[in-house]
Amino acid sequence: MTITIEHHEDVRFTAHAGHHRVTVDLPESHGGGDGGMTPPQLFVSALGACAGVYTADYCDSQGIDYRGLRITLDWQVKDRPRRIGSVLVRIEMPGAALAAAQVEGIRRSVGDCLLHNTLAHRPEFHVEVATSAPALPVAPSLVVGCESGACCRPQ
Repeated sequence: MTITIEHHEDVRFTAHAGHHRVTVDLPESHGGGDGGMTPPQLFVSALGACAGVYTADYCDSQGIDYRGLRITLDWQVKDRPRRIGSVLVRIEMPGAALAAAQVEGIRRSVGDCLLHNTLAHRPEFHVEVATSAPALPVAPSLVVGCESGACCRPQ
């Protein structure tokens, strides 16, 4: 599976997956144009959408009415290293009276979602950098990492 991210201007990008497109940007206060969700917002949104799909699948299998299903995600950022430190997924089911076993079934099904499992079992992550320009000699003192997060734009 492949997703392609294309840069447009400043820190605005478009993610392409097949014929689908999503714009990603930063707010003006962080050098962007506020033309789309930030990468962390998109990440948390994907977690919520995954929870929604798994909730709907569980409800379909149990004959539970999930019309009006609404998922709210509250998340917190932590430092050292800078990351999303916690996510609370709140699932509202206005059209259904649920037994305790059904509530637990929804909780378990959401816990089995692909993205939740991906976070629970960290994937390998490799970075390749390709350029068509010839390499320039760089003094080792000019090579800077992002260990502190200082070069990354905080939300």
